[in-house]
Formats: sequence, structure tokens, C-alpha cells
Amino acid sequence: MMFDFRIIICDDGTEIIDRNLVTEYAELTPVQMVEYVEVDVQLAIMDSMRRTEQRRKERQQKISQNPLYKLACLCRLV
Repeated sequence: MMFDFRIIICDDGTEIIDRNLVTEYAELTPVQMVEYVEVDVQLAIMDSMRRTEQRRKERQQKISQNPLYKLACLCRLV
């Protein structure tokens, strides 16, 4: 099993999450495993928020292109 990302630590101590690489469980120490699990949860939450926002934008775009919605705007009902 593996994580779908890799945490890369730069020389200055900055950590970069690269989603193009994978990390095998066997490569990690127990402390690193805890860090990877925490990052995995955070990434899942961020992805969920991004999908929710995208669906909201698409829904709003469909509504704004609806002729009845445009008519309601002209009549200042909305």
C-alpha cells in the first residue's frame, strides 16, 4: 500500500507536498507514518472543499443562465 504523495524537505527546512510521486508504507519510519497520515487527512479535506466549491460555482452558473432567472432579475425579484 502507498500514499499518493510525497513530502519533500528542502535544505531550508521547507516541506513540499508533491502529488506526482507516491510513497510506499515500507519506506517510512513510524514518526513519518504519523505525519503522512495527518497530511493525507488534510489533503482529503482540502479536496472535498475544492469539489464542493466547484459544484457550487457550476450550480450558480447554470442558474444565472436560466431565462427565468434572468427575467426575475429584470423584474428585480432577485
